[in-house]
Amino acid sequence: MRENVHKDVYRFAYDEASTELRSILKAFEQLCAQKNRVEKLMEVLKPEIGMQDQDSGNHIKRTTHLPYCTVVTRLTVL
Repeated sequence: MRENVHKDVYRFAYDEASTELRSILKAFEQLCAQKNRVEKLMEVLKPEIGMQDQDSGNHIKRTTHLPYCTVVTRLTVL
């Protein structure tokens, strides 16, 4: 009897964790899609905002704890 109680607890915990992971994955996929849209928009707007000549400028790339996610920071000297 006690063994069944433990199985039920473990099954419940597993189901909750699986549900949460699916939710996180869905949010991550939405963020990736949004990131791609923003990158495409920036490519289109570069000539409009005068950024086309800054591609060769100083950039710092930093990796994150997420796979396929790199943060790029542009340095501007004033």
